[in-house]
Amino acid sequence: MKIASLNNEYRSLSYQERLSRLFEAFTAEKILVTSSFGTTSMVLLHLLSKVKPGHTVHFIDTSYHFPETLAYRDQLVEQLGLKVVEVKAEKKKNRFTRENQTWRFNQDLCCFINKVEPLDKIKGGYDVWISGVLGFQNIHRKNLEIFDKKEGLLKFHPLIDMTKEDLNLYRQLFELPTHELIHKGYDSVGCKHCTKKGRGREGRWFDLDKTECGIHD
Repeated sequence: MKIASLNNEYRSLSYQERLSRLFEAFTAEKILVTSSFGTTSMVLLHLLSKVKPGHTVHFIDTSYHFPETLAYRDQLVEQLGLKVVEVKAEKKKNRFTRENQTWRFNQDLCCFINKVEPLDKIKGGYDVWISGVLGFQNIHRKNLEIFDKKEGLLKFHPLIDMTKEDLNLYRQLFELPTHELIHKGYDSVGCKHCTKKGRGREGRWFDLDKTECGIHD
């Protein structure tokens, strides 16, 4: 089915209906789910736990996460019964970025080594990739559709048209935990070296001409 037809079909569905229909249309073993366990991750993870409990969630462990992010991951895993698999860079490459402090001099390279490349190595085994990106997060994401195609993989953004207000309402309605750093002024959280306090994603790669790590470009 063409991308335009899929978008037309799914646009009128609720977020849960979108996820349910996807799992009906594609083999579960061929569906990749990733989560950063960031400040907005709880909605997709909660929906997944309802629609397809036990489905693997891939977490890219860059080794540079805030301790609060790892604690949030553990909290959601316990509350929602998630099955999480860590995706990591090769040890020697990760060690290079640590010793070289690559995040200071070449943020794109650091993201490529610790995020993009490790995920690229597993994507080949899947047909569909589910991501919880939200359109209100930045201009690039605002222009994304429910379905898109990237490097031969069908990308699925079931929450792309969810507003910030709807996200907060969903979190309250289902009594989902909040990432601790939200209370400290971080609306969006990535690696600790490249994240500052800020509204929306303005604290990500602060003062740099960079808005994405390369995964969702």
